[in-house]
Amino acid sequence: MKTLSVIFSVMLAGILFSGCRTTAGTSVVMNHETGGSLIFEGNTRLHNNMAVTAVTYDKVPNGLNRVNIQLTSLVQRDQYLQYRIAWFNSEGMEIDGETRTYRPLLLHGLDSVTVTGVANNPAAVTSRLRVREERSLPY
Repeated sequence: MKTLSVIFSVMLAGILFSGCRTTAGTSVVMNHETGGSLIFEGNTRLHNNMAVTAVTYDKVPNGLNRVNIQLTSLVQRDQYLQYRIAWFNSEGMEIDGETRTYRPLLLHGLDSVTVTGVANNPAAVTSRLRVREERSLPY
């Protein structure tokens, strides 16, 4: 009986905590030297609910790379997301990955939003946008 109680408690805790986790996301890799972009899908539902409709590259006055990425909702409901832009050097190593945190992003139904990221190092030549669903309460 005690074993059954412990199993039930563990199952209940798993159910309660599963609502707070985020799902796998979608990554968009941008190459600032060639202007190309490549989309990696990690979440089929996210792929069906949003699209990358524009990517532009430029440099800020101090010479660092900047990327502007337009995301468009493909559904009528609001989407509560998180995003972060990671920067990589020419060898493909992430630069200051620990300092880049996910930021909240509210994408209204059938609307578009542009996210912008500036490299924090002149060695950054490519970037990757990571988007994931927010599974906790709306902001």
